[in-house]
Amino acid sequence: MIARPTFVATPVRTATATARVADPFAVLQRQVGRLIDDYRAPDTFGSGRIGATDITEDATGYHIYIEVPGCSEKDITLNASNGVLSISGEKKSPVAPDQKQHVTTRSFGAFSEHFSLPDGVDEDRISARIKDGVLQVSLPRREPARPTERKIEIQPG
Repeated sequence: MIARPTFVATPVRTATATARVADPFAVLQRQVGRLIDDYRAPDTFGSGRIGATDITEDATGYHIYIEVPGCSEKDITLNASNGVLSISGEKKSPVAPDQKQHVTTRSFGAFSEHFSLPDGVDEDRISARIKDGVLQVSLPRREPARPTERKIEIQPG
């Protein structure tokens, strides 16, 4: 086994201030720890955020796919108003309050998210469905305005 060299933080004296030299291995260890923490999947439901989200676009419009395992359509509310789509809900724990829990790694609680709708989305035709723990929200495009032409009669004097 290779032993890590010991670095001692010693003060460096200058004419104006005192600074400490950090252990470079400790700094590296903290940075790697932060990197690993950022990589791990967040506890979405306990933190108020929704699950993993994908947003796609095709010829018909935009589609949002959100993982909401353990939620039914009764647990989720969608609202569209003034160019903003709001998704909120709550994932409830199936464990009764009188039950003793030995291990739990699942997250429960309220969640919400707001999306700015792109121009051209028809808010009146937005639809949503849940299948296999994934909420799919369809944001159809507005029908393009058709040019209309009519003949205007000129009335005499």
